[in-house]
Amino acid sequence: MNKTKAKPSTDEGWAVHFYDSDRHLRFTLEPSHIWAFCWGTGVGLLVAIVWYALYSASHSLSRNTEHLTSLAPNSETRYLEGLYPESDSSFSSFPFGID
Repeated sequence: MNKTKAKPSTDEGWAVHFYDSDRHLRFTLEPSHIWAFCWGTGVGLLVAIVWYALYSASHSLSRNTEHLTSLAPNSETRYLEGLYPESDSSFSSFPFGID
């Protein structure tokens, strides 16, 4: 009767433990942490792309074309002897109006 020895299982996963100089456990990095980080990064990137696309689409649609009809400078475009145009707060560069 020949019995074979069972090999130890190597499918148990992995974990990385981080210790400080006093040998106290600071944190443990496991595969689920890596998956959560990757999913969060991917979803965050997707939200940022969609947010930017929606913002730029709505920003380009909301501009009036009246300003393009007259290209000659007028009293609204002259400020400090025509060097600097007046700032218009409706066309801010940040979606929340914070510059």
